[in-house]
Amino acid sequence: MTKQEFKSLTTREFTDKEYEAIETVYTFHPAISETEGKKQIAGLYDTFGFRIIADMLPTAIKAKELEEQMTRKRHELEELKEEFKRLKDPSI
Repeated sequence: MTKQEFKSLTTREFTDKEYEAIETVYTFHPAISETEGKKQIAGLYDTFGFRIIADMLPTAIKAKELEEQMTRKRHELEELKEEFKRLKDPSI
């Protein structure tokens, strides 16, 4: 979601720094829907202000870290599978 999209969905003003946190929560918080997330985050911000975003930010950051870790592990697993294939059949 772009800053302009968010601005059009919300009635409250926000700073660039606040938008960075809003974007992180929107993108990574596990309670934000993949299909209705834009409306959800705008509704939360309109109803509760930045305080709710600040409270949700640590969870979003942790979720981001876990997603990155899972991606690295999947990549490692694929590399191990390829190495195992070569071990089984050296002609590969």
